[in-house]
Amino acid sequence: MASCSPSPAALPVLMLLWSFSAIAGAQTPVVVATPKVAPAVEQLTLSGSFVPRRQAALSPQVAGLVASAEFEPGDRVASGTVLVRLDARVAELELAQAEAEVARAEAALREAERLVEEAEALRADRLFPETELRARESGAEIAAAALAVTRAARDTSVRQRELHNVTAPFDGVIARRLVDAGEWVNQGTAVARLVAPDDLWLEIQAPQSLWPQLSRLESAVVTVDALSDRRLAATLEAAVPQSDPGARTFLVRLRLTEAIADLTPGMSATADLTLASSEETLLIPRDALIRYPDGTTTVFVVDGGTTPTARQMSVDVDRVYGETAVIADGLDSLLPVVTRGNEALTDGQAVRVIDGVGD
Repeated sequence: MASCSPSPAALPVLMLLWSFSAIAGAQTPVVVATPKVAPAVEQLTLSGSFVPRRQAALSPQVAGLVASAEFEPGDRVASGTVLVRLDARVAELELAQAEAEVARAEAALREAERLVEEAEALRADRLFPETELRARESGAEIAAAALAVTRAARDTSVRQRELHNVTAPFDGVIARRLVDAGEWVNQGTAVARLVAPDDLWLEIQAPQSLWPQLSRLESAVVTVDALSDRRLAATLEAAVPQSDPGARTFLVRLRLTEAIADLTPGMSATADLTLASSEETLLIPRDALIRYPDGTTTVFVVDGGTTPTARQMSVDVDRVYGETAVIADGLDSLLPVVTRGNEALTDGQAVRVIDGVGD
């Protein structure tokens, strides 16, 4: 069988092809991304608990003996519902006395007005002294004033009787029952705790460094632990401008943008706060960073050309949020950075871009 040796003229072409094949085989495959110059955002994750916006420790405005406590923990009550009744028999007797005083004052006023009318009729015939008429008119005015006084006393007695009832100031659910029938309670003694479970906000103790940055709050996403890590949009409801000197924190309240029926007071949650910035910064994927034990951080950039080459550069990282790193110094170009395959690279190594910019 005849041999198939290449002709002398074909040898240079074959050698060139073998050279290209060897170079391609030595190139390390990498994935790259192009740095971006854009306003940076910062993400901060904080923990807190849901608390009712409206909650109250209910107490009577007068002292007395509890006649009845018509509620149980967990009961949903409407605004104005009577929850606790104090023994009001003395107040009712005082009200009855005040009503009688009003009736007597009304009768006295009617009599005084009758005497005035009688005197005016006689005076028309010049049969009644002017002085006596003026005296009767004064007596009617005094009777009217006395009636006003007794009516005010009657209204006071009505209010005093009403104070023996403790009512719900808003729609809510009884969280705790603190008294029972037969107990003596003083003015201001808590008899029940009422909460509004349908109106909650998330309370967070935020670091004091966040206070001057709240104006840059772009969005807030709340993750509720008890609801299968459900993520919910929220807005800033309030920030209390008083820092806790011991913990160096201040209170932030977030309100969910939609009502969630499964939420209850006391549930824990985390809030991811996104702070926007108007300053232009250099942004690269976090995966491009290579950190060393001595604190040095580097990235690999890819120089273009016939044979792309990886070049290692030391960078200063301002901060990292999510999957993005903000570069403060060290990366002064927009050359593609290696995000995959950079772990085994060395400075000056030939690479082959398989994804990303330069694909």
